[in-house]
Amino acid sequence: MASIRVLVVDDSALVRQLLTHVLTEARHIEVVGTARNGVEAVAAVKLLKPDVVTLDIQMPEMDGLEALKIIVRDSSARVVMLTSLDDPEIAYQALESGAIEFIGKPHEGLASAIERLGTDLVRAVRTAYGVSPDKRIPSAVKDGEASNSAAEPSPGDPQHLVVIAASTGGPLALEHLFSGLRSDAPAAYLVVQHLPTGFAGSFAARLSRIAGFPVVEAVDGMRIQAGWGYVAPYGTHMCVSGAPGASTRIELVDGPTLHGLKPSADPLFESAAEHFGEHVTAVVLTGMGTDGAYGMAAVRKAGGATIAQDEETSVVWGMPGAAVRLEAAQSVVPIDRVAVEVRRSLRDLGVTS
Repeated sequence: MASIRVLVVDDSALVRQLLTHVLTEARHIEVVGTARNGVEAVAAVKLLKPDVVTLDIQMPEMDGLEALKIIVRDSSARVVMLTSLDDPEIAYQALESGAIEFIGKPHEGLASAIERLGTDLVRAVRTAYGVSPDKRIPSAVKDGEASNSAAEPSPGDPQHLVVIAASTGGPLALEHLFSGLRSDAPAAYLVVQHLPTGFAGSFAARLSRIAGFPVVEAVDGMRIQAGWGYVAPYGTHMCVSGAPGASTRIELVDGPTLHGLKPSADPLFESAAEHFGEHVTAVVLTGMGTDGAYGMAAVRKAGGATIAQDEETSVVWGMPGAAVRLEAAQSVVPIDRVAVEVRRSLRDLGVTS
């Protein structure tokens, strides 16, 4: 296997040294250069032609967002952004501009957190390397695309659950999906999106603005309401309890990682299938790995509807592809048709008109 050629960009000499050390210790990764700011990064990309660039956001002379746009425009390099937990919206802007992944910098000293950060960084670099350069910029939700902003949430306990899994490329795919969902159906929407620690709340708020109905970060014991969305927090698996039309609650389970992930979508999908049976719609969107495939199979076995994003519109067709190979997905559609299929599944079960 050829080594992944990486350019490390950060204005801190200590951070550059630590990141370089972490990456060179990993198998099949070679750091071919470093840069101190966006101006140097753009020049280094042109000269060194790296496969992947790790790019800090806050830098002098030219910040990471400006450099990102030039790198994506002028090269085939894939970009992994590093951002502090204080600026989650900037991280989502980076995804919209073509970054493949982003990693949250911890507030504690970087040296003390290097083991955790290093694991995330190596994973992100390998994921980014596996993405075709022509899929670096997923289609973003356009202004005015949200169609349900005037809809009133359906009151009370949900009769149906829509459970959704996503990873690499997922934030923008979820924005597409939520722009087409309805809050006036007696259904609730539960999301497992693999995000760095500290980002679930800001991402939920972002989806809420796009959808026009409440989307919140899930809390253990929280009652699930129809017409609401819930995003799983980092570091715990999200499950559900209850029954259609009865008191339904979120359970956050501190169990072992699954597929190297916590949260994993499989526990959510499986618990939804157990408690709601055919009154579940499972959706698996773009993402690396196989998370959600076996949970989707459980939903299909229980009589629920199952939808996977197609390969052409997925940034990475790992998770949806695994669901298709397992014959768990009844429908395989482009991202701009996923919300239509979700609404159709609700109509087919008589949940909405």
